[in-house]
Amino acid sequence: MSTIRFICLCTLVWGLWTESAIGAPQDGGGFTVVTYNVENLFDVDGVALFDDYKMGPDAGTSGYSRRKFQTKLQGITDVLKTINAGAGPEVLLLQELEADFTPDSTVADFEAFLLQHRDQTVASMLGADWLPQYAGYPAVAWLLKSLSDAGLTGYEVVTAPARGMDSGVAHTNAVFSKFPIRAVERHPLVQARDIIAAELDVAGHPLFVYVNHWKSGASNPAREPIRVENARVLRQLLDARLAEDPHADVIVAGDLNSHYNHSILNPGIETGINDVLGSAGDESFAQNDLYNLWFELPSNLRFSEVWRGHRGTLMHMLLTSGLYDDSGISYVDGSFSKLIVPGLNTDAIGRPIRWSFAGDTGSGVSDHTPLYARFRVGAFQTTAAFSRGDDAPDYEPRLNVSEYLGSLDLPDGGFLSDLNDTELAPYVAHLFTVKAIVKSLKPFRIQVGERVWPAYYVDRSMLAEGGLPDYQKNNAGKVRLVVQPNFYYGKSQLIVEDILGEW
Repeated sequence: MSTIRFICLCTLVWGLWTESAIGAPQDGGGFTVVTYNVENLFDVDGVALFDDYKMGPDAGTSGYSRRKFQTKLQGITDVLKTINAGAGPEVLLLQELEADFTPDSTVADFEAFLLQHRDQTVASMLGADWLPQYAGYPAVAWLLKSLSDAGLTGYEVVTAPARGMDSGVAHTNAVFSKFPIRAVERHPLVQARDIIAAELDVAGHPLFVYVNHWKSGASNPAREPIRVENARVLRQLLDARLAEDPHADVIVAGDLNSHYNHSILNPGIETGINDVLGSAGDESFAQNDLYNLWFELPSNLRFSEVWRGHRGTLMHMLLTSGLYDDSGISYVDGSFSKLIVPGLNTDAIGRPIRWSFAGDTGSGVSDHTPLYARFRVGAFQTTAAFSRGDDAPDYEPRLNVSEYLGSLDLPDGGFLSDLNDTELAPYVAHLFTVKAIVKSLKPFRIQVGERVWPAYYVDRSMLAEGGLPDYQKNNAGKVRLVVQPNFYYGKSQLIVEDILGEW
């Protein structure tokens, strides 16, 4: 019953998406490059820097398990298989895979690993066919296998080794490429993940990719000096590459934990992405040598995350002028976008559906939407006027249900009260309307059907005049709400997103 409802929900949410045509790239000439922060894709060896991903006697409160790991892998795979009619992107630049802290079981030969398990699936390996030695397989190998099971094959893989448990760096970056990887270098950063610099052979033409994941805390100016140091390392690498060949075809990608307009949002301080790295929006390269593809989109669609109700652009794809010239590889003009699959990795208003430990299976995918762009061998072809980079706002635009300007026709969530926690898990972070009765405000409790839910309001303005207290006092508590199911410290609850009126 709940499975049928979930399928219907995904179909409905797809129809609700009203912003511009953003989604999976269509087939055609050229190839697709995707950059994707997969939000804590941790393996199942139980050796983890984060308590939520420890297992056995040292497990945290999340109940992380092989089944939840399978859900994480399946969600990422389902998002990526929307590209190229199910074949997946040709180049995948990844962040936030767990670094391999159990080197005795490291997979050194990924092709041999796939061959060894060709008669199994990830689901069977994590389930009925489980063997203790599988626990040590790193997250990067499991993801490769999950993609292979779904027909996304032909990838060469490079990643960076763990620095050790005392480093404080839990993650690693990775490159999955269907083109031959001719060379690779790994460059350590201060309090951040190693940059992976790889040279790909695209039909005889070199393509240089630099995969990054800088120090976290974009909203914390005190951490910006660390990102400045991260940026200096990358800038030196790029300077060396462009000194050798000013026309080199270079893509810088990943989670820079900085907004594309970071210097505008943080006036008076030196920023890594803009002031040191030189990322800018002038597509003519008259003032800069790195064009940030966020400027390809209208400013209201520039976001890959939503944090505390504000849109953010922590994920990036930057290009050098070599991808705009008459030789080698070129950017397909206007092809940059966010890879969104409504109902799978984004909700009805476009917010990423982040990973949740809910129930026995977990749910969601990532707190970041992937970015993609198309490239081809041959001369650059202009299809639209170049960006001048002069339309960046000096604030972080908000995105929440109560202020959403698009049309929403959300499904009735009355059935949620009939579900146990395991059945509820697939619906976490999806939006519903419910007829509720406000039972109390401290603690906040609402009744939907016969069930009384612990609840949480996202905005304290809901307690102002005309808000929840008035409905409780004057309308027998009866109020129509927009809610999303959630789990808080393992307990199910409803998050109230908006008040629609009485019923």
